[in-house]
Amino acid sequence: MQKRGAVVVVGALALAACSGDDGGGPGAVAAQYAVASTVFGDEGTTTYVVFLDALDAGDVDLSSAREFAGWATIGGVERMLFVGDGEAPTLTRYSADEQGTFAESGRLSFLDFGAAGALYRNVFGDSSRAFMAVDDVQRVAWDPTTLEAIGVVELEGVDTARDGLAVRASFDRGAVAREGRVLHPHYFADDDYYRFAPASQIAVIDTATGEAREVLEAPCPGLDVASVDEAGNAYFSNWVFSAPAPHFDESAPRPCVVRVPADRDAVDTTWTRDLSTLVGDRPTAAFRYLADGVALVAVLHTEELPADVVPGQAALATAWRLWRVDTTSWTAAPIDELGLFSGGYYAFRVGGDRTIVLLPTNDYGSTSAYEIGAEGAPTLRFTIPGWAYQLVELGE
Repeated sequence: MQKRGAVVVVGALALAACSGDDGGGPGAVAAQYAVASTVFGDEGTTTYVVFLDALDAGDVDLSSAREFAGWATIGGVERMLFVGDGEAPTLTRYSADEQGTFAESGRLSFLDFGAAGALYRNVFGDSSRAFMAVDDVQRVAWDPTTLEAIGVVELEGVDTARDGLAVRASFDRGAVAREGRVLHPHYFADDDYYRFAPASQIAVIDTATGEAREVLEAPCPGLDVASVDEAGNAYFSNWVFSAPAPHFDESAPRPCVVRVPADRDAVDTTWTRDLSTLVGDRPTAAFRYLADGVALVAVLHTEELPADVVPGQAALATAWRLWRVDTTSWTAAPIDELGLFSGGYYAFRVGGDRTIVLLPTNDYGSTSAYEIGAEGAPTLRFTIPGWAYQLVELGE
């Protein structure tokens, strides 16, 4: 196993934010949520950022959305929303005043650091520290409040490769912020994201310095999705790409879920679960805690796979269903109302105890947002044109 060296801070450059408007969308708006949706067209890809004052928005109209070229991405902390430009390594910040009205309040460029500036590759520790990826083990530490880029930090203790498989870091769906630190999973995969090492690592990162306090060994492949229960216990599981291989090759590592208890930064080795035993021995991915001991998991219904499916493409087939898992009785049942969908799903905790799931159509031409609870049928909250996989609660 190869390891990275010590933490290195490259420069202490502080980039001053500049104000201005890119001419797209509204100026100031009052909102409680922001949604980013990417639309594919003959003339290219465009991302629309929509501000919503409620989740029961029905059919969302993009005519008043703020428009960004390419694959723009969003993220937020407290009452600040950040948009990563789709064609430049630049973040634009939107802040709220006392009336809850949002307006552009500054910009930050990562051009001098080699980072892309895409928010899906960023981890927020708190309102004064975030980490934008340069690669899978290096990231730029920056301050969301002052819009200052502090320098490049390299994690010590995270392996660069295992068994010829390169390290990969989880970002938009995998990190958990705790007081003074961030739990950030890393895993090992080939270039096709089909072969995975049987174990992953979870770096415990000091929020203030960006240094890894320690690196935890986790006995599951491809850890790339995280969620937290009412007690503060954190759960880490795989994304869809690592799920199909065991169906085609018995020697491939089987997906599983690990738990890091709220009272200590250590993997609870007595809890680790292979959920396939609950769902008819089917592959699973994206375990996310809901409430009251119930979680959500995506299940690949291999009986629905086309006969000629290529193993490396099975993860994207329209052969997945969402199931609820009762972690008290360790039973599971499909959510039949949602039917089959293709590949991964994105879920977001809002209001402290509500979960919103974004499910795109098979052609990614539109996305439906469902609220899913521990029991009962899902409730459709809104639909939006394009592929929406990012939702930010803007707070009070």
